[in-house]
Amino acid sequence: MNSDTAGLSHVFLSPDELAAALPGVTKSTLAMWRYEGRGPRYRKLGRIVVYALDEVEKWIEDGAREGGSHAR
Repeated sequence: MNSDTAGLSHVFLSPDELAAALPGVTKSTLAMWRYEGRGPRYRKLGRIVVYALDEVEKWIEDGAREGGSHAR
């Protein structure tokens, strides 16, 4: 690959890597979320599941909540 060729536009994480990076989230939780259609967006490359790091970060930010006495 020469220096003019762009690489992948995403950094991809395996379920093991993502579970290790997210407190309280296990590989089993990620599998359950995929089955239920919840959780961060993922891709399947044959049998391999991968998550794009920037999309996981967006998913986390989209779920951010404000604090306060009326927050639940």
